[in-house]
Amino acid sequence: MSADVADLEARCVWIIDGGPVAPRRLPPGEPSCVIAVDRGLAYTLRLGLRPHVVVGDFDSVDAATLERTHEQWPDLVIQRHDRHKAHSDLDLALSFAWGLDPAEIALAGGGGGRLDHMMISVTMLARPRYAALPLTAYIGASVVQAATSDMNMRLAADDGNLLTLMAVGGTASLHTSGLRWNLTGATPLASAASLGLSNELTEPEAHVRVQSGTVLAMQTHGKPLP
Repeated sequence: MSADVADLEARCVWIIDGGPVAPRRLPPGEPSCVIAVDRGLAYTLRLGLRPHVVVGDFDSVDAATLERTHEQWPDLVIQRHDRHKAHSDLDLALSFAWGLDPAEIALAGGGGGRLDHMMISVTMLARPRYAALPLTAYIGASVVQAATSDMNMRLAADDGNLLTLMAVGGTASLHTSGLRWNLTGATPLASAASLGLSNELTEPEAHVRVQSGTVLAMQTHGKPLP
C-alpha cells in the first residue's frame, strides 16, 4: 500500500455507487472511510459526506468536481483505471475496500439502469472474497447480504418484511428461523431456484445459517401473500 492508502481508517467503510440513480437511503451509523465510485463522487458530496477515495475510469464523473474535491481534500486517494478495463468500477471499488481489511463495509446504490449491470452488481456480492466480508448493500429500496459456508446472517424486519434467498454458483444448504417458510438442510436450495422467492419474516429478526454453498439474502418491504 502507498502511504496515503495506509492512512485510511478501515473501521467502517462506505461505498457510494455511481449508477444512474442516486442512493435512496444511507447505511446506519457513521463511516470512517468513504469510497466514491465514479459518478458516485457527485452523490457523495450531495449527501454531505467527505470522500476519502474515488475509484473508476471516470467516464461519468465531472472533471471540475473531481478537481475541486481534490483541492478541498488534498489527501483524497484517486484510483483512475483505463476505460478498457476488464472489471466494472464497482468491482474495482469492492476489491479496493477488501484490501483495506475492513471491520464493517456498506454499499449504497440507487439501483435502476441497465438490467445486465444490475444483475452483475448484485450477484457480484456473492463472489467468495466479497461474501466473506462483513458487507451489507443498500440498493434502491432493498437490503442485500451474502454469506458463504459456515456463516450466519441476522436479518432485521426493519430492513424489509419480504425476503428472497438465492443460491449463487451451485446448490446451497441452509437453516433458517423466523420465516413463514423455514428451510433446513433437508431442502437444498438449487442455484437460482425460485424456492427461496418471496418468503416473509414473522419475527423482528430472522436468522440464516449457511451450511454449504453461497447465498444472497434480499430484503424489501411489501405486502405479504394471503
